[in-house]
Formats: sequence, structure tokens, C-alpha cells
Amino acid sequence: MHTKNYKQGFTLIELLVVIAIIAILAAILFPVFARARENARRASCMSNLKQIGLGVMMYVQDNDERYPLSSQTRASLGSSWSSTAVPSGDFANSVSVYWQQFLQPYTKSAQVFYCPSNNYASSGLYGNYGVNRLIIADIATTSVSMAAIPSPSSSYMIMDAGLYRMNPTDVKRIDSGGNCNYLPGTGPGTAANRPSILAACGINALETDYESGRHFDGVNMVFADGHVKSLQSQIVYNEAVKCPNGTCSNTKSAWNALIDNS
Repeated sequence: MHTKNYKQGFTLIELLVVIAIIAILAAILFPVFARARENARRASCMSNLKQIGLGVMMYVQDNDERYPLSSQTRASLGSSWSSTAVPSGDFANSVSVYWQQFLQPYTKSAQVFYCPSNNYASSGLYGNYGVNRLIIADIATTSVSMAAIPSPSSSYMIMDAGLYRMNPTDVKRIDSGGNCNYLPGTGPGTAANRPSILAACGINALETDYESGRHFDGVNMVFADGHVKSLQSQIVYNEAVKCPNGTCSNTKSAWNALIDNS
């Protein structure tokens, strides 16, 4: 008598159980993978800022121990920075040259000025790194001397930011001021001001950055001595709150480099 051998397959219930297990594992692991990717981006961002910090230190040594300005007009820089002599692009235009362009000869790369967690591609001046305007001063302002900073290791210099330059007033505002000058993780802005924010820099692409923070509710920071540290946005915000205005006056704050913050 011959018997037939039948191959036994999975039952429907068994298939559903396997699918359910896979779904549960995916739900557990995907956030872990996402966090691992953001950890890698944060590390890459810190590497970028470390190179930028070293670039500032070299610039200072070559320029009478004075920090660069956040931007300058081509006319004030002379013929060597004419519109034909300097490449245009994200960090320069026909009128102005920005701090990234001044540091590029020292960093030997333009890519270090782009945060890997930024998803806004329209201009490098937005959604990447911003300087503390009390150290990397504004155009038509006398550049700050390194010798004038009593505690460089505790003074903010360059950070993850919405705009290429920041001051305490920018950080304290409840909206982005209509020009993306926000600190990541300090939003959202007022509903009434949203239209001007959208018109200024397309905040839609930066909304998560603005409201939640760029790197785990925080930002990466270069201090005035060139070292880099990751800080919670709330810490940077609290230091800005200490300042009554954009210049910090005589207030002791990590934003005010001219006061001993040690």
C-alpha cells in the first residue's frame, strides 16, 4: 500500500502571527534606527563645527587677534573681493560676503558650513549655523578682539541656528522675526506672524527644526576658544533671558563674551 506525502504549509493563523511579530519588531526598531541616524548626524555636525572653530582660531591669528565680522560689503573689502574675484553662491552675493566665506580658506571646504540635519536647501544662510553677533559682530561694527574676551571657554560663538547670525533678542522672541533668526527648539511662533515667517524664508521646511530642536531637543555650540559642546536649547534660551536687550549690556551671560562668565 502506498501512502502519499503531502507538504504541510503555514496556516492562515500562523501567517498572521508571524506578520504581527514582524510588525511589533519593526515598531520597536524603527525609532532606534532613527535615533542612531540622528546620533550620526549630530556627530557629523559637531565635527563640522569643530573645523569651523579651528578656522576661526586661525583667522584670528592672521588678523591681529580679531574675530571676523558676520558680513561685510564687497565695496568695504576692496578690489580683492570684487564680484568677479569671489565666487558667488550660498555665502556670498553681488553686495555682501558672509563669515563663511572669510573662513573657507582655513576650513578648505564649504561643506562644513552645512548642518547634516538641515533639510532646507534654498540658501546656506538659513537652517545651518549662526554666529553670536556679540562676538562675530555685524557689518559696520568694529570687530571684537580676542583679548577683550575674559572667559572664551564659556562664551557662545557659533551654533545651530535658523539664520547665519543671532543675538539674545532673536532667541527670546516668540516668533522667528520674519527672517528665520530663531534658535532651534524654541518655537512655535505666533499664528499671526506665520505669514511673514513663511514669506521670509519658507519656514515650512524648517518648522520641525524651529519647534523641536535640531539634535534631540538641542543644538551644537562652538565656544569662543574653539571647543564644541552639545547643549539643550532651553539652556541657551535661559542664557538669553538674562540679557535685557540684544547687546546684553553689562549682564553676565554666556552670550556676552565681554563679561567674565567663568
